[in-house]
Amino acid sequence: MSKTFRYIQNDDVLKSFIEFKDKLAERPIVIARHGDYSLLLDVRAENILGLKIYNDVKKKVVSDRTYDVTKTTNELVSRGVRHACQKMSELSDGDINRKRLQIWKWYLLDWQRTHEEESKTIFDQNVVWDEERIQREAELMDMERFLHGEYLNLGNTIALIDKYLKDENHKALFKKFAIEDIMEMTSEDTRDRSIEEAERRSQEEELKLHTYQFTVSVEATDKEMARKALLHYLAGDDRISVQK
Repeated sequence: MSKTFRYIQNDDVLKSFIEFKDKLAERPIVIARHGDYSLLLDVRAENILGLKIYNDVKKKVVSDRTYDVTKTTNELVSRGVRHACQKMSELSDGDINRKRLQIWKWYLLDWQRTHEEESKTIFDQNVVWDEERIQREAELMDMERFLHGEYLNLGNTIALIDKYLKDENHKALFKKFAIEDIMEMTSEDTRDRSIEEAERRSQEEELKLHTYQFTVSVEATDKEMARKALLHYLAGDDRISVQK
């Protein structure tokens, strides 16, 4: 599944609208992206903040909401942005699942076409429950596992799209989708294996302590107030030292 990329955090949206209202009157700005969807912030009238979910591929507004900044609060706008991001995620995941399922259907159809003689036998065997027969079988075909494995073979999936789609625009759409989806899914698999390997090695080797230095930003009226805020936050942890 694709991820949400945020450019302005929820709590900063109202503040950004007020600060950059003149610029927003010229063109909307992107708050967040998820898959084919963008969440846009714009000005509808003098004090009207607009939040709009836009499908970048279909060039279509999916959802639209406005706030009167003289009557609303930062919490309400923040909540609206959070809900809009959740909606984008749901819409994007729905698009992905529909395209993925369509490719899996082609795999099923392709399998049926190449196993026509076996289809009736397989159908007759599986419409009834026969526990003894199932236990006798050496291997059971886990259709989800089969489809998942076949689907992740990029060469097979691209060949399947070429085989069943005739419209060149649809063919390009599904090829682009399959490449991005499979690359994301396999990269997650690779990442998980890397984490497992790193954890295994850390258990086998002697753990070493390291000193880390971070740059921290603190909002305060002056330097002394910032230092006290940091010390208060870090108090009690003797592994952390703050230069005074």
